[in-house]
Amino acid sequence: MKSLPKIKGIYKKNFSLSKLTWFQTGGKAELLFIPKDLSDLQFFLKSLKKEKLSINVIGGGSNLLIRDGGIKGVVVKLGKGFDFINFEEKYILCGASVRNINLSNKVAKKQIRGYEFLSTIPGTVGGSIFMNAGCFGNEIKNMIDSVIVLNKKGDLIELKKNLINFKYRSSGINKNYIIVATKLKIKKGTETNIKRNIKKFLNLRKKTQPIKVLTGGSTFINPPKKKAWKLIKDSGCTNMTIGGAKISDKHCNFLVNTGKANSNDLEILGNKIRSRVYKYSGTKLDWEIKIIGNR
Repeated sequence: MKSLPKIKGIYKKNFSLSKLTWFQTGGKAELLFIPKDLSDLQFFLKSLKKEKLSINVIGGGSNLLIRDGGIKGVVVKLGKGFDFINFEEKYILCGASVRNINLSNKVAKKQIRGYEFLSTIPGTVGGSIFMNAGCFGNEIKNMIDSVIVLNKKGDLIELKKNLINFKYRSSGINKNYIIVATKLKIKKGTETNIKRNIKKFLNLRKKTQPIKVLTGGSTFINPPKKKAWKLIKDSGCTNMTIGGAKISDKHCNFLVNTGKANSNDLEILGNKIRSRVYKYSGTKLDWEIKIIGNR
């Protein structure tokens, strides 16, 4: 990078990205940029449009494995300037860095239903949209009217839902786009029923998924008409460990850093699971966790 534009946000060089991920592993970012707001991010992108820089965006750090060699170029972390929820007449305008649980709780107070399941999904709204996050039979795509993005030139684009190729655990949104906000549907309900659903989903998560451990969330995408956890269990993977990485005792589709793992341990363990499942069942498991960076 020849020179950096003067921005209102924050630059951090050689920043350890392990501080920003749920696994608490990973190397350094050559440059971390935390924009103050939308205009700051647009200015940054427009200033660098002539430079061929790699730009990666990270959200809440869940469902993310950053390799130990770190990331060359720029890592963008959306901060407080993208953490807003505005209730309009016909839609909810929600910033990309809003945490899922905060969105779920705030719309509940407005007696808006359909977002209860997000209370159990770690991370941010932007990241959830990019991967079409879901659980317990729900997906975030069902609540979206449109998604607001920036391209690498800093141009603001609104993508209507019918132009987005949502699939299971994928939005199909161009990887060169940065999700900055979304317009969400308003479906009225009663606060009592909504809070009851939130409690039900949180109890389900507590019973079936590991919490208060270093995990990135659900590791592999469920293949069509199959469950990843069952394939993992039936193929005899449940006691596998690599270094400080292990399979969760509570849910075998979750990898756990016991405190001494690096990203390489976790990736090797994941690929070892994939290999054994394929050998046992002929089914290929695809990563649900996003893996980025250099080895």
